[in-house]
Amino acid sequence: LDLPNLSISIKRFYDEDFQEYRADIVYEVPFRNNLRKHVKIYIIVEHKSYNYPHSISQLFIYESQIIRLEIIDAKNNKIYTSDYKLSPILLIMLYHGDGAYTGSVELIDEFEKIDGAVDLTINQKCLVVDLSAISKSDLPRDPEVPELYSALRVMQAIKSKDLDKILCEEQFLSELRSSSHDTERVDFARLLACYVFDNGSHLTQKGVEQINQQFQKTFRGEKIMLSPFAERYAVIGEKRGIEIGEAIGEKKGEKRGIEIGEVIGEKRGIVIGEIKGRLESRIEDIISILDIKFGEVSETVRDSLYIITDFNRLHELVQTAIKCDTFEEFDNELKSAKSKHKLD
Repeated sequence: LDLPNLSISIKRFYDEDFQEYRADIVYEVPFRNNLRKHVKIYIIVEHKSYNYPHSISQLFIYESQIIRLEIIDAKNNKIYTSDYKLSPILLIMLYHGDGAYTGSVELIDEFEKIDGAVDLTINQKCLVVDLSAISKSDLPRDPEVPELYSALRVMQAIKSKDLDKILCEEQFLSELRSSSHDTERVDFARLLACYVFDNGSHLTQKGVEQINQQFQKTFRGEKIMLSPFAERYAVIGEKRGIEIGEAIGEKKGEKRGIEIGEVIGEKRGIVIGEIKGRLESRIEDIISILDIKFGEVSETVRDSLYIITDFNRLHELVQTAIKCDTFEEFDNELKSAKSKHKLD
């Protein structure tokens, strides 16, 4: 393989009904010493943070779209002859959910097993990289690409009850210190920290402070910028805090009141920001699952999801989205969740 010329290829596919499918990433790698344009290999990488039983058929949807587009391209270039060969396509899933991955790694398991038909049923295997089954000492550590270890280790730890301890003791950002002058690497570290803020189920306020300290130590005093959702609510919280501070200031001194307001605003804003960020992340999980199973989600459904601010209810809706066989089943559960939210 001509690895230096590896490139990111198709990331969005459309079926005949113009429904959109999203692969997390698709790489295209040409073969060395071969000038035929269509001779290459595709590697589809899908990321899963939950145990989705139909991951292999989801990956096959992406694969079938690549095949369709390759044939169209071959016909357009008048090379779709009797000896034409499709490019190899490898399916890889990166998993880091709760517990070991229990889904199938072969497409044939998605089909009913009928005597006489099994040998004629299409099959495709998927390579699953299960981070829950890999020790931290076995994670790849490449001095040229330290981001890889940092990202994989964070994904391993993101749902752990010991998240604070792991991130503090292991100094997960220190892997990136050697190139702290690199703006892209700083941006990556900032993104990784925001991922922890938005998705760390057991992250405490103390953990947030420790990550901030790590970031400033690693990157020479720079501060982490919150994710857009968290940043928006932090600003709202700070303004509200100043208003409270000014009200207190009428009785105990305006200057002191504003100081208190800023402290209250910052702390409250960060907490609200974290909560909102996690809610937004859970909603996006639901939308992604529905997109894959039933096609693009309507604005009405999206608006209905964003009304719900109870994390437990959103978690229940994630499970419903995974298990339901029809969109109507999910829609009924969503309406029920909305009714309960109104009563609250």
